[in-house]
Amino acid sequence: MRMPTMMPGEQVRADLTSSPRVMVFPVIELVATTGLLWMAIGFLDSPASPFPDQLRNLFVVAWMLAVLLRFVVPLVRARRRRFIVTNRRVIARQAQLRGRVDSIPFADIHSVRRRKGGLSVAILGQPAPLFYPEVPKSRRVEEMINRSLPPRLYR
Repeated sequence: MRMPTMMPGEQVRADLTSSPRVMVFPVIELVATTGLLWMAIGFLDSPASPFPDQLRNLFVVAWMLAVLLRFVVPLVRARRRRFIVTNRRVIARQAQLRGRVDSIPFADIHSVRRRKGGLSVAILGQPAPLFYPEVPKSRRVEEMINRSLPPRLYR
């Protein structure tokens, strides 16, 4: 799903995506997997190896699948996660490949709280708040949104 376009007069105050730190474990896993599988492939390539060449090709395919599933997919998901605060609304895109995009006007937001490294956005009329995990600089974003909310008597 595409990100909504900005309305006339709308200004972006914060445009955040996942930090590079979320890729530390996938990079370590990629290095370990590559090392182990290519050592096995090197053994299968040796002239003294009693195994057929098709087994080597199977290991190369297994390595490619491991790289795709354990590194490329998490990288794409991490880069797709986006959290934008404008002067009128909050726009949030989930990390999935076809993640939904939430566009929440400030008038519909009751409050915003930080929780477990993410933001919990309470929306008027909704029984439970929306939770956005791993929002970078969540303390500053929480303060920014709460300052932008319209004043209410019952808050």
